[in-house]
Order: sequence, then structure tokens, then C-alpha cells
Amino acid sequence: METKNEIHMYVLTQEQINQIAAIAGKEAVQTFRAEQAKVEKKRAREENKVNKTKKMLSSYRRIKATLSDEARFTEEEQIELRWKFIQDLMGNARETVSKSERIIQNGEKRRQEDLYYVYRIEKAIELYHEECEKSGNKEAKRRYRELSMMYLEDREYSVQEISMVENISEKTVYKDLGIACGILAVYLLGI
Repeated sequence: METKNEIHMYVLTQEQINQIAAIAGKEAVQTFRAEQAKVEKKRAREENKVNKTKKMLSSYRRIKATLSDEARFTEEEQIELRWKFIQDLMGNARETVSKSERIIQNGEKRRQEDLYYVYRIEKAIELYHEECEKSGNKEAKRRYRELSMMYLEDREYSVQEISMVENISEKTVYKDLGIACGILAVYLLGI
């Protein structure tokens, strides 16, 4: 008859102990690799957000310049343009109308997307600027100035020019821009 406090003991051979250790080692390595993969995936995602932010900022000046040069057509002007297309072009009237209509719609859609794109960037930059000003941190304010010179001001500055203006090394400019774009990515793309 067994009592509740009785402990069962098993005798293992050295071979069995080696097998258990081998299985435990394999499991530990697999767990470690899985964790490393998660960390690497997260780092790549963050790096991708910073690169995407830099790409968006690089396009900002061109898109803004394009938007200011374009004239937006009123609904009446769009209708008039459609009829002018019909009158000017020979051929199937239905084909001409649908083709000219698509051109106008595509142009207006692109313009609306560009307006939204510029709005998002400007709103994110405004929030980042407020964050830098409220922090009172000299480095944060310098990073904002560097970001502004590199991507926002009418005149685009080179990294060398920024380093001279801020009296820092070019390496620091690159580092600062990376940090600033990382913070701005949160405002632009979310967490």
C-alpha cells in the first residue's frame, strides 16, 4: 500500500541523461532563434518606417511645388473641358468622352492624394516641432532644425552645409536625421 508522502525514484542511465540533455539543448536553441527572429523582424519594421518617412519627406518639396503650380478646375470648367475634348477630337464620341473623363478624374484624384499627403506631412512636422519645443532639449531642437533644412525649407541643404551651420560633424547630422525621422515616423505612420 502506497502512502501519500511516498516519493518515487527512478534510476537513469548515462545514455538517458545525455538524450534528455540533447533534447533540452535543441529546444533551448530553437527558442533562442525564435526570439532572435522576432527581435530582427521588429528592428526591420522600425527601420522600414524610418526609410519610408525619409522617402516621404524627400518628395515633400516636389509635391508641394506641383500643387502650387496646378490650377484646380471647377465643376463647370471640367464640363467645358470635356466638351472641348469632344469637339476637338475626331472619332467615336463615347470613347472620347470616357477617355477625357478618365483623364480629368485621374488628374483630380492624384491632386487630392497629393493634398492629403502634404497635409499629413505638415501635421506630423507640426506635432514634432511642438514636441521639440516643449522638451526644452537643445539636441531635440537642433534635430528639428536639421530636418527642416534637409527636407522642408525652400532651399535644400546638403549634409555638409547642415554640419557647418550647426557646427557638428556630418556623422552627427546623419545620426540626428535618423533619430528625427524615427520620431516623425510615429506621427506619420503610427506605432
